[in-house]
Amino acid sequence: MYQLQYFVPADQPAVNASFDKAIMEMCAKLKGVDTKSVQVPNSALSVQLKVMQDGASLEIKKRGQLVYINFFCFETQYFATVFTLVENYYKKYDLGTPKHPKIPTWIHSIPIAPAILRENEIILCQKMTVSFFWAVYAQHLKKSNQMN
Repeated sequence: MYQLQYFVPADQPAVNASFDKAIMEMCAKLKGVDTKSVQVPNSALSVQLKVMQDGASLEIKKRGQLVYINFFCFETQYFATVFTLVENYYKKYDLGTPKHPKIPTWIHSIPIAPAILRENEIILCQKMTVSFFWAVYAQHLKKSNQMN
């Protein structure tokens, strides 16, 4: 079974990282999310996924304003590179010190403008983040297995 650690700064709402089939299916239907910002159905939110060799980032905006940036790490060898990005954002937004993951598969969710989100939008952001993480991680594993 695959594991995931999901982190938010200490003063942010607790993470709701549960698997939600409806959210997963909705995320799967979003096309072009890896090339541009895509509108989330029935929502003021949009998402953009940036996949890199060492991980990925998921930007979530509300009416064009960045509200969260999420960093994904998939392997120990990429930890330092991805975690440095997390540390830089924590420093930039005065969020304290980010927690160090204990496993190689993790998400750090960094709030940029969470005050403009309603509680249900925060939960939606977290569930979308988890859905996108697992989708990109599955692609990463598939690509890694093809190379071995």
